[in-house]
Amino acid sequence: MRHAVALALTLHVVACGSRARPPAEVIYTNARIWTGEAAQPEAQALAIAAGRIVAIGTADEVERHRIDATRVVDLGGARVVPGFNDAHWHLPTRRTADLVEAGTVAEIQRRLREFAATLGPDEWVTGRGWGPSDFPDHRAHRRYLDEVFADRPVVLTDRDGHQVVVNSHALALAGITRATRDPENGRIDRDTRGEPTGVLKEAASGLVRRLMPDLTADQVYRALLEQLDTAASFGLTSLQVASGSGASGIEFEAYTRALREGTLKARLRVAVPFARDITPERLQEFVAVRDAHRDGLLQFGIAKGMLDGTVDAHTAALLDPYAHHSETGLPMWPQEDLNRVVTDYDRVGLQVQLHAIGDRAIRMALDAFEHAARVNGPRDRRHRVEHVEVPDLTDLPRFKALGVIASTQAMFASPDAITLTNYAPALGPDRASRSNAFKLFDDAGAVQAFGSDYPVFTMEVMRGIHAAVTRQLPDGTPEGGWYPEGRISVDAAVRHFTRDAAYASFEDDVKGTLAVGRFADFVVLSEDIFAVPPTTLHQVKARLTVMGGRHTYTVETARR
Repeated sequence: MRHAVALALTLHVVACGSRARPPAEVIYTNARIWTGEAAQPEAQALAIAAGRIVAIGTADEVERHRIDATRVVDLGGARVVPGFNDAHWHLPTRRTADLVEAGTVAEIQRRLREFAATLGPDEWVTGRGWGPSDFPDHRAHRRYLDEVFADRPVVLTDRDGHQVVVNSHALALAGITRATRDPENGRIDRDTRGEPTGVLKEAASGLVRRLMPDLTADQVYRALLEQLDTAASFGLTSLQVASGSGASGIEFEAYTRALREGTLKARLRVAVPFARDITPERLQEFVAVRDAHRDGLLQFGIAKGMLDGTVDAHTAALLDPYAHHSETGLPMWPQEDLNRVVTDYDRVGLQVQLHAIGDRAIRMALDAFEHAARVNGPRDRRHRVEHVEVPDLTDLPRFKALGVIASTQAMFASPDAITLTNYAPALGPDRASRSNAFKLFDDAGAVQAFGSDYPVFTMEVMRGIHAAVTRQLPDGTPEGGWYPEGRISVDAAVRHFTRDAAYASFEDDVKGTLAVGRFADFVVLSEDIFAVPPTTLHQVKARLTVMGGRHTYTVETARR
């Protein structure tokens, strides 16, 4: 059928001459289209051919591109927006117990028992999603895991992915005792007697993780396909993978296999490592892999680095101590080394994204980007600070001045139990009030790209938009929103998930808005998000997701 349509289009162009209107393979009409384009913000219909938009405008204007072979889809007045783009996403490859919102030790134990029943007797018990508020006195401890698993290893990753709690059996396998020293950029949590509690922060988690059985290439590939299906169901057509490991090994094999077999349901841009001991030869390898993948489906060309940890683990690097504590976090780089390595990556034209949550780490990132620009001269860099949760107000204007992108996560404004009982108290009211306050970046004129940091939070875009717009939970709490002065408009939130996210990956010329010549990436929504009450935004679903003219998700398909 596709060959027949292509032949019909070719014959039509030949018959009508070079001045003919481009014929459409498919026309989507009777819609309310938010284009993201200032010159034409709304449209009624769009036409596509060869995976790109060939016409967009009123129904009559687009109808002129119809030929006999054109298929017409009536969208029944539905709201259409550009395909959503998650600017900070990770691929979870290992099956784990879901511990999100467990709330209590008893519930964590129940979920672990249930999950363990699906495993072989020798398999490790793993889970993800706990927070300090799930444990008495907000302190995770190995004894709660020992109560249910005394003789098989257990490793539970917290919601943010920056600390784990393991049981005594796992500690013994790793040889971790009171005499074990903290590794570089890591901390072994200890009780008042100096004994390990089972909580391993940042790089210390690697002391146990390295013992876990390796995954197979096929397991990772199947995990990728499953996650792509989920992403498409949320209207996502692009994912920016913020794990430097994805540029090699079995993750790289999974991405390239999906490209080769035609199973990619979203456009992927995958990060390469940001290494302290980087060599010119290694940099050229990264440049080569970037240049070898420029087809718009699988791309590389950005390097991911880590400057600090998280607020919940007290490892985010702050200018002043945490509230009620003397510690200021865990900066992972000396400024001099950071300046040097950023400049090396910048010199060969690689974009850099730096995880920086605390105000000290954010300033370090900005200083390094400024240094690289001064050394290497002017060009369009679009370096990025990832998460940028707790900025010092004096640093906000530097984002626009340096052309640095604020890569933020919409769901981080969600005031859940961990946020209200652990995160905010750790910062204190002043810093909490400007935490994940996305309006600050908009007001400062910075380009702000939204992501999810999945699996830290759901990649469901409408949940993220709801959080950014209301700063409330789906149940409407807290009344009025958590620090409501940080709220943004629906229009701004959609822009950050589309146009700005595309800009952050140097792809704003081909996607992020709906215009002639751009990829036919769009999502049809169940409700008009610009008309419904903001408190109901989380209820809006994707009805149809289109990526490059291909239907990657439909409600009808999902129901079968």
